[in-house]
Amino acid sequence: MQQLDEDQTDCLSELINVAYGKATARLADIMGAFATMRPPQIAVIDRERFRQILQQACLAARSCYLARQIFRGDVSGEVVFLLDEISATNITGYLQAQLGPDNTDQDDVLLELGNIVTAAMMRELSLQMEAHITLGEPELHRLITEPTDQTTASGAFDHVIKVETVIEFAEQQVRGRIFILTHGHCFEWIRQALDRVLNDLPN
Repeated sequence: MQQLDEDQTDCLSELINVAYGKATARLADIMGAFATMRPPQIAVIDRERFRQILQQACLAARSCYLARQIFRGDVSGEVVFLLDEISATNITGYLQAQLGPDNTDQDDVLLELGNIVTAAMMRELSLQMEAHITLGEPELHRLITEPTDQTTASGAFDHVIKVETVIEFAEQQVRGRIFILTHGHCFEWIRQALDRVLNDLPN
């Protein structure tokens, strides 16, 4: 499995930090509350490690939630937003307090949350890397047992970029993990795009 070198990793971390920050700002604007984001931690993992992380998330809580979205274009793959049950309860509870329980179905809230975060982040990231992509319709899955290939497309991809951070929103912590799943040739495109970004930096 291909990896990023130190400069490429630092570059990707900075790009994702900016992109995730804009996604957080977008979320805070829609929700009408102040939100802060801890600096994301970035790692490149294989699909087996990705499945292990999902399995551990299921075992650590009664359930967790996956918001999935396909992307296609210069680089293609799938972006997955993973929320543990506590985070899902926190964000839903906040919205129910603001809007009333009759106006906030939990699945609808979590699907929209995942869509806002992943779409805003991927659009900003693709803009910075000069990639043209289109996003498919988001899907939401609740995992209560070990995930299968029906709930994630991990079997179709061999490179996974893990982005882990905590969004502190209205005095509630929302721990979100984003996984960008892609193929080897697309990962190579990402490496080359990062090199272009690095080469364009002023000396």
